[in-house]
Amino acid sequence: LSTCSGLRSVTMTTAMTTAMTLLCNIYMYIPAASRLLYFLPRKRDILSETKYIELVLVADHQEFLNYQKNNKTIIYRMLDVANQVDWFYRSLNVRVALTGLEIWSDRDKIQVEKNPTDTLNNFLEWRTRELLPRLRHDNAQLVMGGSFDGTTVGMASQSSMCSRDRSGGVNVDHLVSVLGVASTVAHELGHNLGMSHDTAERHCSCQNEPRLGGCIMEPSTGSQFSSCSAADLSVSLLHGGGMCLFNVPQPERLLGGPRCGNLYVEKGEQCDCGLLEECEDPCCNASTCQLVPGAQCSSDGICCQDCKLRSAGSICREPLGECDLPEFCTGSSPYCPPNVFVQNGEPCEDSASYCYGGVCTSMNSQCQTLWGPNATSAPAVCFSSVNKQGNKYGNCGQMANGSYIPCANSDVHCGRIQCQGGRDRPLLGTNAEIITVRFNNSDLTCRGTLFHLGDDVSDPAIVAQGTACGPGKACLNQKCQDISVFGVDECHGKCNSHGVCNSNKNCHCDVGWAPPDCRYSGLGGSVDSGPATAASGNRPDPTPEPSNLNSSGLTPPLCSVFRVGPSSRGSTGHLLLHCLLKCVCDQYSHSDPHVFSYPQCSVTHCEMWGLHFDPAHVSR
Repeated sequence: LSTCSGLRSVTMTTAMTTAMTLLCNIYMYIPAASRLLYFLPRKRDILSETKYIELVLVADHQEFLNYQKNNKTIIYRMLDVANQVDWFYRSLNVRVALTGLEIWSDRDKIQVEKNPTDTLNNFLEWRTRELLPRLRHDNAQLVMGGSFDGTTVGMASQSSMCSRDRSGGVNVDHLVSVLGVASTVAHELGHNLGMSHDTAERHCSCQNEPRLGGCIMEPSTGSQFSSCSAADLSVSLLHGGGMCLFNVPQPERLLGGPRCGNLYVEKGEQCDCGLLEECEDPCCNASTCQLVPGAQCSSDGICCQDCKLRSAGSICREPLGECDLPEFCTGSSPYCPPNVFVQNGEPCEDSASYCYGGVCTSMNSQCQTLWGPNATSAPAVCFSSVNKQGNKYGNCGQMANGSYIPCANSDVHCGRIQCQGGRDRPLLGTNAEIITVRFNNSDLTCRGTLFHLGDDVSDPAIVAQGTACGPGKACLNQKCQDISVFGVDECHGKCNSHGVCNSNKNCHCDVGWAPPDCRYSGLGGSVDSGPATAASGNRPDPTPEPSNLNSSGLTPPLCSVFRVGPSSRGSTGHLLLHCLLKCVCDQYSHSDPHVFSYPQCSVTHCEMWGLHFDPAHVSR
């Protein structure tokens, strides 16, 4: 229920959906017994951890005109859209946080076309060029006041969430009720997350009757997610999709203002478990958004157990594969650190492929996604013969006028994917065109696909970004480019052969070595991941000379002790402690450390790790 600028509500039960228009935020209570579908088990894994989509909504100029050029009215409507989409996604353990809103009040900043594909491409290009550099976010959706040709009311790129160039969609504001555009935005977000349409052939389970709209990934205006959508999301996440969705949005970046009960911990709050009727957190007082007496944290965080903070170094997010990296509890926050992964361009699969977006991308894996586990990439002659044609079956992109671009000889492996083997029909969709090419005097057969997943989904059969296309080369924007474009070499040198660069270009150190540069002994991990403790593996001793105790017998667990020669002032036998500088607390802890500094070493006192370094016992 929203009571700003009039009264509006959307009432949802398992039997009906009713929209009433007579806006600020929507307050909706759903009894525990009739909550929406598919809550995953409370396990410490990537599926049960809450995901956060930091969303930007953009209202085009026609939307501005449709609402009588009233910015306030549009702001309220977009807030309602975002809140309704958030409610839809909570059943999948996904939160949608509106972190940006732009209204094109003077003119459209792109060419808004009647063709949805053209409008989508124009919007995504503008997002990459203009929006991302000034506003960090995970996904952007255009809300249009006009319409497309035909019956299409939205379009998005399939399985593109978190990508720099394709994470977004376009949506027509086609109903008076906010439920209409909210359902469309949720539908297009679903495609970005890897969800396919709920078709009859998939036998999806949907608790919302068709006469009441059905489910969100159906063609109609649905209000719930089906079993197929939940399964699609799980598969996408387990295959590395949505790598950017594991950081909790900063409260000050949320639009709509702070409010106890919105499930975001904002200024003045210690916790937020939702409205009093829905709160199930024994650690949090729902009325005050303060922790109950004796609690250190609220149980919504994966690094909080029985209202107590889990110890620093406890793993809170396992890596999904060789291109992902683990994250660890810091000991000071109930939340797992934001997800990071191996930097783009790092070799994987025994140097046969490259990491991109946290996934080891290869043509074989893409063929298996499309055709099943026995499929493989076709030989080079298939890519060359098909992708140099410059038609809808083989190309390296499209011109603004819709004509197809033939692939240059050097780029044929970055056009449309060509496969061999696998099933008779592709796994995606039900009406894909299969293009089979046979060569004379040879048993060689290669297969391509032209998918028709719906008018609102772009074709997923282009060779994936970051896929190896030759020795030391990878596909980027449908061109085969030197791997140096990812900046791998610049980052390698700073990790001292004891770590790998992550997606933030910081060193993720092996266990036994300390960030930020893996030069001295330490707990491993990175300045982004939290500390990897010795319990995660046997920590080697990187000390180049035998360790020594100082006069007090103190051997700090994170410090390598070296005996060095005479100093410039003539003193001898100095013990020099290389103590990770400020990394122990400054890089891992969200609290303010107490740092004792002297010329050659910063000795840090960190209660969060149970480390107590007495500066008086450190000899110079």
